[in-house]
Amino acid sequence: MFRFALFTLALFASTYSQATIYKCMIDGVATFTEKPCGKDAEIVKITPSPVSNLTPATEQEQKQQKPTDLSVEGYLKIQKADREIERLQLEIKELQKQQNERINRLNNMTQDAANRLGAKSIDDAISKQSKRINTYYKSQIAILEKQVAQLEEHKKLLKEQSTQSN
Repeated sequence: MFRFALFTLALFASTYSQATIYKCMIDGVATFTEKPCGKDAEIVKITPSPVSNLTPATEQEQKQQKPTDLSVEGYLKIQKADREIERLQLEIKELQKQQNERINRLNNMTQDAANRLGAKSIDDAISKQSKRINTYYKSQIAILEKQVAQLEEHKKLLKEQSTQSN
């Protein structure tokens, strides 16, 4: 019985079905096939429901609303850009933290360490090393900030495209 109901539902659900369907009783069970399955096979008439109950104007409106799929895609791209921006900003913070830690370690420099660096004094060594450290980290941070700016611009373009398509 369950198979019969399921099959009947499937037949009615298919609005484009053009095949001839035969119903036979085999061992007391209704069986549906595309070919006659016995002498008692009956042709089942299924009238498909109209393809669309919508007026042509309503169908046109639905076709015009199709770009919302693109806005979903745009939304996902914006979310991806936001995640990448957040990742880059965390990386920038980590670099700044490392920079501060290295500068703080320099403040504990001894005269012996300053002599090995070829500096005249501890202050001179700290100054030279601080410049090196700051130059390195500023360049790394600048690269990441440039990537963030590019992603922000890309995100802005995606938002504009999304609003234009709606």
